[in-house]
Amino acid sequence: MDSEQKYIEDNTQFDIDDWFYLQLTDYKIDDVKLIMSQLVAVIEVLPYTGYHNSEEIAGVIKREEPLFFAVEYIKEEDELIMFININLIEVDEYLDFITDEKSIKSYEKNKEYNGDFQ
Repeated sequence: MDSEQKYIEDNTQFDIDDWFYLQLTDYKIDDVKLIMSQLVAVIEVLPYTGYHNSEEIAGVIKREEPLFFAVEYIKEEDELIMFININLIEVDEYLDFITDEKSIKSYEKNKEYNGDFQ
């Protein structure tokens, strides 16, 4: 009997900095899952930051008391996006991100508008 060759497909879309990982340990596992799923949903439409520059994107976990957060990332052409920092922010800061169209929600809308949202 011939055995069929097996392989593992690498679907990695991002990398995380050690500091980012350590910061995530301060959050509940359910919050970490929600944060990461929101980030993964918009990876393709996040703008490139340029060589060694970073940008921030903000999100919210909707619950009785919402959790507002900002994630700093680096995205260079032909490289995996690198999440490097996460901080809790106040609602006013989150609203500034929305105004500047730098919230996860604004990138999701952009993805829907361009027909890329899954």
